[in-house]
Amino acid sequence: MKYLKVLGMDLDGTLVKMKLDFKTIRKEMGISEGDTLSYIRSLPEKETKRLEDLLSLKEMEAAELAEISPGAVPLIKYCRENDIKVVIITRNSEEAARRTLENLGIEADMVVSREHADPKPSPEGIDLVLGHFAIKPHEMVYIGDFLYDIQAGNSAGVKTILIASDEIKEQWGPMANYVASDLGEVLDIMISGRR
Repeated sequence: MKYLKVLGMDLDGTLVKMKLDFKTIRKEMGISEGDTLSYIRSLPEKETKRLEDLLSLKEMEAAELAEISPGAVPLIKYCRENDIKVVIITRNSEEAARRTLENLGIEADMVVSREHADPKPSPEGIDLVLGHFAIKPHEMVYIGDFLYDIQAGNSAGVKTILIASDEIKEQWGPMANYVASDLGEVLDIMISGRR
């Protein structure tokens, strides 16, 4: 954490709570198993467009109801005070991500959505950030609440922090560099790691 220049965060479930009911959305789309975005992109172009539009609509509805996660405000304030860039890397659409941030008054130095890079677990979004800011992997940390976040971070060679409940800690915690219960705990990790 001593050389940290960029803090990357997942959006839904990490920086904010978006109230997206993925079970219902997948049912509406006729997706029974597997990764939602991979499934949508495997379909013929017309059907891909229809389902992407439906998903984007659901994300925009959720953006209007999103709530900021506990500990996010002091964490972002700390980053600003210490010249650490704040970046969002999300599987959501860019429009929904930006609307969410705008509604909650959160400023990000960069937003990487599914339109910019292959969605996580691909490391492409993180690689894009590393290139954009011309930094090395050890100068970035990525925070997320799902397996794909940790896989993407590990593949890109950056440090990872898993935001997790007790049951998820046991399942995915061993893959992350750090595990925290919320963003307040992430701030503690960052402060203690910079001494």
